[in-house]
Amino acid sequence: MTSKVEVLRALKLLFEHHKALDKKEVLEKQSQEQSQMKERLAALSAHVTELEEDLDTARKDLLKSEDVNVKLQQDI
Repeated sequence: MTSKVEVLRALKLLFEHHKALDKKEVLEKQSQEQSQMKERLAALSAHVTELEEDLDTARKDLLKSEDVNVKLQQDI
């Protein structure tokens, strides 16, 4: 009788150990995915900043062009 109880306890411990290992593998995978997403977010954020700078430059160029147009029209 005690051997059955010992076997059941051992099986329960083994099951709990595997369950803990599975949870660890899942957590490690999620952590890795989170790190990749943070890197991707940083890259996209840098790209957005670059695009905003390009847009600002384009707006300034447009204003200059409009000023030149107005002066040319006045000259004509």
